Amino acid sequence: MMGMVFTELLDMVESRFSLDMVDAVVQRAGAKGSYTSVGNYDDDELVKIVVALSAESGIPVPQLLHTYGVHLFGRFVALFPDFFAPHASATAFLGGLESHVHTEVRKLYANARPPLFSLHRNDDGTLFLDYRSARGLWQFAQGLVEACLVHFGSQQKLADVRDLSEGAGTHVRFVLVGT
Repeated sequence: MMGMVFTELLDMVESRFSLDMVDAVVQRAGAKGSYTSVGNYDDDELVKIVVALSAESGIPVPQLLHTYGVHLFGRFVALFPDFFAPHASATAFLGGLESHVHTEVRKLYANARPPLFSLHRNDDGTLFLDYRSARGLWQFAQGLVEACLVHFGSQQKLADVRDLSEGAGTHVRFVLVGT
């Protein structure tokens, strides 16, 4: 997983809790603790950090993943405004994740393995955003999606989340409806 995901997570822990909490989480997780934004690290290490943060804070892992997704979207907007500028809406942005954003990520970081997203529209205007990733971090993706809707001032809202992978969380459908 991209190092930026690690560095931003630890920055979030420091800003929301404290530097002491970062130290406690890294120690409890048995993690390396020194990450660079351009490095590439084992997915399991991120999970260990989030589980350790849950143990230290008392906040459930799914809630932490969601919160981190919301946080990271804001950081993406601040750090990579060119990814967002061409899109007039959340729907346009989400529909272009694979063709625009993730293609560029893969060019910049040869080892990157971002999740796959596909957007489909039903005849009634309902949008289905499918998330596929062996990591199964769909709550993290949900936070990103919800923050995206807010960022673009979307009229859509997340109406339902459906796990299509029989509980594994590796293929999840986000159902977006207009308001």
